[in-house]
Amino acid sequence: MAITSRKGLKIASVADVPIYVSWSWWIFAVLIMVLFRPTFAQAIPDASVGWTWAVSAFFVLIMFGTVLIHELAHALAARSFGWQVNEIILNFWGGATLYQHSSRGKAQTPWRSLTVAIVGPLSNLAIAGIAWGLSQLLVEPTNTTMVLLTVTVWTNLLIGLFNLLPGHPLDGGRVVESGVWAATGSRARGMRAAGWSGRIIVVLLLIGGVVVPYLQTGEVSIFGLLIVLMIGTMLWQAASGAIRSAELQMLAERMRITDLMTPVRTILADAPIAKLTPLLTGIHPGDEYEQLPIAVLDVSDTTGHERLVGLIDYGALATVPRGSWQLPVSAVSRRVNPAAHIRISDSVEELFTRFMEFPNNVIAVLDDSETPHRIIGIITPDVLARRLHA
Repeated sequence: MAITSRKGLKIASVADVPIYVSWSWWIFAVLIMVLFRPTFAQAIPDASVGWTWAVSAFFVLIMFGTVLIHELAHALAARSFGWQVNEIILNFWGGATLYQHSSRGKAQTPWRSLTVAIVGPLSNLAIAGIAWGLSQLLVEPTNTTMVLLTVTVWTNLLIGLFNLLPGHPLDGGRVVESGVWAATGSRARGMRAAGWSGRIIVVLLLIGGVVVPYLQTGEVSIFGLLIVLMIGTMLWQAASGAIRSAELQMLAERMRITDLMTPVRTILADAPIAKLTPLLTGIHPGDEYEQLPIAVLDVSDTTGHERLVGLIDYGALATVPRGSWQLPVSAVSRRVNPAAHIRISDSVEELFTRFMEFPNNVIAVLDDSETPHRIIGIITPDVLARRLHA
């Protein structure tokens, strides 16, 4: 059953991955029908006007299937590595598969990242090959059939080859990122290289789509100019965003987890509020709650390892009368996700993965150098951003 949302129309789920058709895709569909109907009228001169509209509509479905198969290839490749695939969205620009590395899946490596990126364009090239093969095998195909097979070949060739261009955010940019990552050991350097190559592609697109035609004819198509500017703007913004993210990650790569964390004091969840008194350091009325975070923990009965289950809410604590200080500290704490943790020996890149897996969460820092493991700090998105921009 189709379900509507701000993302668009949910049309299906494949391998538990929801597929949405955004509202902008319908604009794209109408635009394609209107622009290509005259082309089909010329290619099938004996066809009626209604039939050429039908062929144009069928071409839209071919475009839809082409992009959908491309994105499904990305999604299924990511799922094969155990990574979390959130959704597929088909939109005006084509489509996007939103996925992220999960700590429950296989480690993220240049080769696996390359695999997820490359299967999309390869699927389009495979479709082009199949359509071409059919056009050669069919005996006395109708004119309409040959036209549709031909546009299927060229559509998939163009989409596949365009996405292989070596610049972010195209799949070819992921190939560049993976190659530089493998060569340098730094994914951030790969991302920066892909961002800059994406900017170069925009410049070449402007030269090839605007400057060269003007030099040849002395004229520039307004429609062509608008298309080049729209695509170029989208690519430039995405490439620039990748460069900014890469620079922050390169800065982070030179730091350790302990450089980014905020130290905490700790208390067990079932301890009474009165036990917090020795942890409060303020000396003036009202200042006793302005201090380091106090982490609320529970401890595994079998291993003795600590888990972060909450943080003391100083505002709630200030409202509790002393007569009620026998209540457990869990009554004045904000719950956090115990699964959101990182070890002090992990890389900062792994920290970014944790934040993708647990967005807007507190990440507990675990000292696993001794047994049992202890919670020694926390990292929050806002504090991480401030320290990287400092």
